Amino acid sequence: MKRLLLTAIAAGFCVCSYAQTEKGKVILGGSIGFNSSKVDGQAEQKATSFNIGPAIGFFVDKNIVVGLGLEYTTNKNDPYSYTAYFNGLPYTNGTNGSKGESLGIIPFFRYYWDLHERVKLFGQANTGISWGKSTTLNIDGTESENVDDTYFKGSIQSGIAFFPVKRLAIELKVPLFQYHHQKVNYHDPSITSSRYNHFSFGSDLTKPILGVNFHF
Repeated sequence: MKRLLLTAIAAGFCVCSYAQTEKGKVILGGSIGFNSSKVDGQAEQKATSFNIGPAIGFFVDKNIVVGLGLEYTTNKNDPYSYTAYFNGLPYTNGTNGSKGESLGIIPFFRYYWDLHERVKLFGQANTGISWGKSTTLNIDGTESENVDDTYFKGSIQSGIAFFPVKRLAIELKVPLFQYHHQKVNYHDPSITSSRYNHFSFGSDLTKPILGVNFHF
């Protein structure tokens, strides 16, 4: 009986140590990413992007989080030129590049499902707005066509959270649904503003989003 009692106490202590999703808890974390690609050949192409997204959330009830995140993104596609031939004669052709950055505010709602004291599944819904600007990089090194962008975004994600130690969660997320509406305003008054809508259903399990969160 004594051994059973000690085992029960130890199991209860383990659950209390790792159960980090109770009402009143705070979650602090986010994600960061960097991507670089380069193509060598007839035309050398180089592209880089960086994003960071800090976020804070509050457990309004057990396993239920309401939070707010920020999202900053910057990207650059270098212009490139290449030599082609027409009627046997060489000529140089080129493609302009671009650079841009954006800052967004992303409210979110998340719900957890318990699998184990250290492992939880979750679903998350995001919505928000971001503002950005982009510039065309010309082959001759000059810049032109400054553009202002406004994005309205929404997405649904699923994921899994692993708690290796108390207060720390390592997460993997995949998107299930994404939507964004983009409005493009050109600085040149002779160019009419444009609007774009994009829907995406389904998930790509080969490209999960890695995040780290702290629970207090």
